Amino acid sequence: MTILWIGVALLVVAAVTFVFFRKPAARPVVPAARPIARSAADPIARPAAGAASNASAAPTAADETMPPALAGFELVRAADLSDERRRSYAETFHDIPRPPKLMHHLLSPDFVNTASSAQLVDLITGEPLIAAKVLAAVNSPMYGLKSPVGSIGQAVTYLGLNTVRSVCLQYILIASFTADSADRKHRLETAWTASALASELTQQLSQRLELADRGSLVSAVVLSFLGRLATTATLSAEQLAALPRHGLLGRTAYEQRTLGLSASQIGSVLMADWGLPAKVVEDASGIDTVLVTPASGHPLERGDRLAICYLCARIGERLAEGTLPDLGSFPSSLDGDAELHHLRSYLVRPLVSRALQLVHAPDVVAAMQQMQAATRA
Repeated sequence: MTILWIGVALLVVAAVTFVFFRKPAARPVVPAARPIARSAADPIARPAAGAASNASAAPTAADETMPPALAGFELVRAADLSDERRRSYAETFHDIPRPPKLMHHLLSPDFVNTASSAQLVDLITGEPLIAAKVLAAVNSPMYGLKSPVGSIGQAVTYLGLNTVRSVCLQYILIASFTADSADRKHRLETAWTASALASELTQQLSQRLELADRGSLVSAVVLSFLGRLATTATLSAEQLAALPRHGLLGRTAYEQRTLGLSASQIGSVLMADWGLPAKVVEDASGIDTVLVTPASGHPLERGDRLAICYLCARIGERLAEGTLPDLGSFPSSLDGDAELHHLRSYLVRPLVSRALQLVHAPDVVAAMQQMQAATRA
């Protein structure tokens, strides 16, 4: 009998141990994507409550005073999704036309690093429609040429290889999207203008900072607006009406609630699906992550470059949206601005601090005022 009771006791102990120490079943990070809903009541791919994300690196001292709107936000990153989920997003946006091969040439590392002006001219003139758009752009008041140019070669001579290459990329992107309403058209034009102003400011600052590989920085800033163009073109009318017009943080939070991913992360999925170089995708999609990532979250050189691109992208947006009157009005302290909160931590780095100082340089302010005035004409 004693042996029987001992056996029963051992079984009870084993059962209790199993209940208390067993591992819970794994739950998916985010739900499976669905096609984009054409009704505000049925958005695609809402993230599951408590979905995991890679929001930022270890907290810094600045996190103690983090703005509430930013403190309560976590960024879901496309890189953290399964291959199946990323394919679902690519399929959701399958109606967006793929860019011509010219884009792949313009973004290939060999071309960016070694291409001559003659090679750029040959590439662009091989696409007559795009060449005409580029010529129309460089002859517009935006670039302030004293006399009109009649060829891509002349445009490169007067504006430089990187500027013409940037203009070409912008037109390749905007050509992929159409508008079915005045509101959608206005938002697409605002995003395109923001990319133009941001890329030009990147060119202005990177040249004065004597940064290497300036073409890659300008390209990354242009491409960082791809997701914004894609979501603006694809959201239903009801969803578009609810999308905040100003501010990266509010817009990103809405996109993530509605689509499951923010515009910048959707852009990374599209770029990868288009077969763009992995480094190009990484650089372009990494820019907006500065919103949630302090300086400690990036290696020194990469962090500097992302911070400068992020600074230019946010300024370009604000100039295009009219929330920043002119470049000279941009605050030098960055205090009290939720979407610039983490950018402040990068200012301890000389290169980023110098970039912010150059934003207020008279010649840079004058160049950007000219472009900004042209966009309003």
